[in-house]
Amino acid sequence: MEVFSTWKEKYEVIGDVRGLGAMIGIEFVKDKATKEPYGEIVNRLMAICAQHGLIIENAGMSGNVIRFLAPLVITDEQLNAGFEILENAIRECI
Repeated sequence: MEVFSTWKEKYEVIGDVRGLGAMIGIEFVKDKATKEPYGEIVNRLMAICAQHGLIIENAGMSGNVIRFLAPLVITDEQLNAGFEILENAIRECI
């Protein structure tokens, strides 16, 4: 979750990061002050990540949350590759 918390500070579109264990939710917002949901970016992120072999799910009433669900048997190398794909997708969308 440390990586995602760093992203929260780094990217204006990430409004909140929450989770427990291997399931993390990343909330995307148009504006951090108003917390206006940004579901459109989540749809684009899902498509870009899928093109690069990373499957992520959307959640939340406004569809503006990504659920990152890492399996318990994931290797550090696989986890870091997933982080890289997701971060590159975020950069591409903003």
